[in-house]
Amino acid sequence: MSLDSKVDSHVTIQGTARNAMAGAVVLTEDRTPVYLDGVERWERTVDGKRVSATGTLRRLGGDEVVNDKGEHSHGIPGGRFVLEQPTWTVD
Repeated sequence: MSLDSKVDSHVTIQGTARNAMAGAVVLTEDRTPVYLDGVERWERTVDGKRVSATGTLRRLGGDEVVNDKGEHSHGIPGGRFVLEQPTWTVD
């Protein structure tokens, strides 16, 4: 499934539950991370398991990771996918 074609739609994303620096993600089969809005971390019992997450898919712009002085900071360059109002089940 092309995620770009599903932006602004109510979708179910299947993949692996993983914790990233910016929050909980579902890592799709092609290794695209889809962040879960408002979820900081997966519980230890869910992290690494197959899940299905449902919500409204959005694409957010990237963060500035280099400031005017050339200093690098944490952030997500480029766009990222986010599921708003997510619910999920462990498969």
